[in-house]
Amino acid sequence: MTRLALGLSAGMTLEEIIECVRLADRGGYETVFVIESYADQYALLGACARETSRIRLATGVTTVYYRTPTSLAVAAATVAELSGGRFVLGLGTGHREIVRMRDDVEPARPLPYARSLDRLRETVEAVRAVAAAAERNEHVSYRGEIFEIRDYLPWIPVRPGRRIPIYFGSFFEAGWELAGELADGVVPIVMPLPLVDRYVAAVHRGAARAGRDPGEVDVGCYVPCCVDDDEERARLALRHLVAFHMSEYRHYQRWFANQGHAALVERVGELVRGGELLAAARLLPDDVVDSVAVGGTAEQCRAGLERYRAAGVQLPVVYPIHPGFTSYLPSPETAVGTRHVIASLAPDGPTG
Repeated sequence: MTRLALGLSAGMTLEEIIECVRLADRGGYETVFVIESYADQYALLGACARETSRIRLATGVTTVYYRTPTSLAVAAATVAELSGGRFVLGLGTGHREIVRMRDDVEPARPLPYARSLDRLRETVEAVRAVAAAAERNEHVSYRGEIFEIRDYLPWIPVRPGRRIPIYFGSFFEAGWELAGELADGVVPIVMPLPLVDRYVAAVHRGAARAGRDPGEVDVGCYVPCCVDDDEERARLALRHLVAFHMSEYRHYQRWFANQGHAALVERVGELVRGGELLAAARLLPDDVVDSVAVGGTAEQCRAGLERYRAAGVQLPVVYPIHPGFTSYLPSPETAVGTRHVIASLAPDGPTG
């Protein structure tokens, strides 16, 4: 069966998200990744575990600045147990602006955005150490440069022999190298097709450094998809999506600028800040949009996903965008459009 995953964002109620996950389960999607910004991922995925039977349930991703490794181990083990072992722990470093935005509401608990990859590495090591100790019913101690666990006896629901896969969400080569060393997979949210080879090579470098087979690392990628018989309407929605990401955070601005689009990033930002989002969207050249997203009829979208597979992406992650998309704000169109994308591209055939 063709491997295909699903990535779900905000803009829907919790019940609508759960219904989308049920639909994806029936349609043969391998994994669903849910973001952390909108609702507690672990509570939501625990609810989805009771409503599904086949699909893997993944955080897409949890930023390592908001939970300690012990709390992550507890949350991951809980959803793994509720789902019968169908849980995937997606971890990432986020970026300075999003961390500051969330953490500034708690000034008594400052959490500087520093040594992000070291923090990610130690989080993985500590989570795995806690899980291994829980399986053996033993105390665990871990000492890194950032985290320290002292003589902790984890009473968490870890089944003997059940290993929780860990995927990284990163679109920088250093993150892919670290995935090659430590992770079971990597799933960036935006990845231009021309860069896939270069980033897969980073996985190989990391795997070589750790003495691993790079084939052990699953290469995934979020692919924004808008399914609509009106190709131009679908493409306009995707233009709005790219314009949003290109203008919202300096993190993304720098990333697009490093791909040779510095002048475009500056102009798009000016237009968005001036309230001219439609003009910003229409300014984007076709090749920029087509390199990171697919849109049009279901057949056109499936062909676009195949281009990602041909480039070396083993697990494309369908990221549904509805035809009227202009922002991530809640909209009744979001649930309708998301269900349409899920049903239209389902690996087991169109479903409803």
